[in-house]
Amino acid sequence: MKCIEQLIAKYLTKNLSEEETEYLRRWVEELPGREEYLRRLAERNDFSVKYRRYEAVDAEGAKRRFLRKIRRRQIFDTTHWAWYSAAAVAALIVVSVWFSRTSESEAPAFLLTEVAPGTTQAVLVLENGSEFSLTRGGETIAFDDSLSARTEDGAITYNPGHAVKSPEYHTLVVPRGGEYRITLSDGTRVHINADSKLRFPVAFSGSERRVQLSGEAYFEVAKEAARPFVVEAGAARVRQYGTIFNINTYNDAAEVVLVSGAIGVSRENGAEVSLAPGQLAVCDEGIEVRDVDVLPYIAWTKGRFTFDDERLVDIAEDLMRWYDVEIEILDPEIADMRFTGSVGRDQSIEHIMNAISYTQNVRVEVKENKIEIFK
Repeated sequence: MKCIEQLIAKYLTKNLSEEETEYLRRWVEELPGREEYLRRLAERNDFSVKYRRYEAVDAEGAKRRFLRKIRRRQIFDTTHWAWYSAAAVAALIVVSVWFSRTSESEAPAFLLTEVAPGTTQAVLVLENGSEFSLTRGGETIAFDDSLSARTEDGAITYNPGHAVKSPEYHTLVVPRGGEYRITLSDGTRVHINADSKLRFPVAFSGSERRVQLSGEAYFEVAKEAARPFVVEAGAARVRQYGTIFNINTYNDAAEVVLVSGAIGVSRENGAEVSLAPGQLAVCDEGIEVRDVDVLPYIAWTKGRFTFDDERLVDIAEDLMRWYDVEIEILDPEIADMRFTGSVGRDQSIEHIMNAISYTQNVRVEVKENKIEIFK
């Protein structure tokens, strides 16, 4: 007879043979009064969840820890242990049979507990198409004999100087579920949010410092009185000499919020509008300027989500980019619900989904490969 713990572990790794499965089924049928118990036990996913957590770190160690956890149950009552173990296995079998009768597309591809927050990551794309993965730190990347950059603590820093007439351009690509920082050759620091790209020259030349952004980034511009710093972001153009601001181009209308200093915002070939600290410019067909609390716009740079009377549908967009997961809101009324609050970006998405469901009395479930929110 095979060890019952090993059979459970084999089941969790989807490695049970037909013979073993049949043996377990017959074993379940021999024990009376188990159907109701199985129904309650099947509602719990402690075994499979813990095993997946272990396996993600150490596959072999997962088996050992899982078996030890099951064996510890024997301490309480060796007589009841056989019944309990069989019930546990039977519950797993019931779940297996249920899934086998359900179409493949209906099975959830993940659990909320398995959705991790974003991490520091990016890909650097050179002008010749070469790519460098920037997930590690503490290394120097030599592009040629006179140009290099250093990666450290989730950031890449380009060496100063290297003045040229026609500079080479690099592009920093930050995927969904990521963020990254860069210090440009002039000393300007840029914090780039998930699902964003920054195109920049390896060294600035000429009468201005110009970069292109898609997505979102937070700029701390190095002061140079003689050369303005220009950001092209969708239809918006932001021009300044040394200041701190945030640009968001995720939607059709670019949003520029000024933290300190002074900037000019314009549309392509349009008149420039000046911003003062604490003002937001929304660049659509025109430019709308209004006073705002800047904190919700820059909280992501401090490791937080901060929402001020925001619609759930817009919050979901932020969550999808950071957690790299699909979220579908099935009811238009729910999509327009408003939320105010703040939560760390290092929190699990389960924590945030629970907060949403508790405060607004909605349901959150994983269906197939996405999270669904509904009444």
